[in-house]
Amino acid sequence: MLPWEVLSSRPLVSRPPWLRLWEEDVRLPNGEVIEAYLCGQSRDYAAVFALMEDGTVPLVSQYKHGKGAVSLDLPAGYLDTADESPLTAARRELEEETGVTAPAWQSLGGLVLDSNRGNTRCYLFLARRAVRAGSPHLDTTEELTVSFHSPSELLHLVLSGRIDSIGSVAGILLALRLLEGVEECPPVGASSSSGGLL
Repeated sequence: MLPWEVLSSRPLVSRPPWLRLWEEDVRLPNGEVIEAYLCGQSRDYAAVFALMEDGTVPLVSQYKHGKGAVSLDLPAGYLDTADESPLTAARRELEEETGVTAPAWQSLGGLVLDSNRGNTRCYLFLARRAVRAGSPHLDTTEELTVSFHSPSELLHLVLSGRIDSIGSVAGILLALRLLEGVEECPPVGASSSSGGLL
C-alpha cells in the first residue's frame, strides 16, 4: 500500500514535551484529498509487569485527570527525555512508584497508542525476581496506592474492565502469555530494539 502524500502541514498546538498537534492536507493514492487531517504526538511512556518472588505483581491506583476517575494500572511513567531509553524509564518508574526493583528484564514491545493520529508509544516490560527494595518515592504531582495481585486476579481485573488502559491491558496479557510458556514469542511492535532478556 502506498503512503498518503502530504500537500501541506500547519501547526495547531505545541506544548513540549506534553503534546504537539498539527493538521495536514493529504492526497490518498486514489487521488482523493482530505483537508485538515489531524495529527498529534504526545510523550512515549514505559509500563512494567513486575513478577515478585512470591508470584504477585504490583499495581498502582491513582486519579487520572484525562479519564476523570481513579485508574488501576501497571507501574508506568513517561520517558524523561527524547534520548532516554524505555528500559531506563521502566526501571526508574517501577522503583519510584512501588519501591520495587528487579534483576531480570525482558521487553514485551513498543505499542503505538493511536496509529490514526501519531506514533506515540507505550513500551512494555516484564521484570522477573522483583523484590521490595524500599518505599515509593513520589514527586509532588503523584498520589497513589500500591497493591499486589496474583496472575489470576490480574486476568480477572482485565476481563472485568476494572483495568481499562490500553498499555496496562496489553502489558498484562502479553506477560501472562509469556509466563505460560510461550518463551519464543518475540516482542510486539516495530520499535522493540531492546527485545530479549536485559
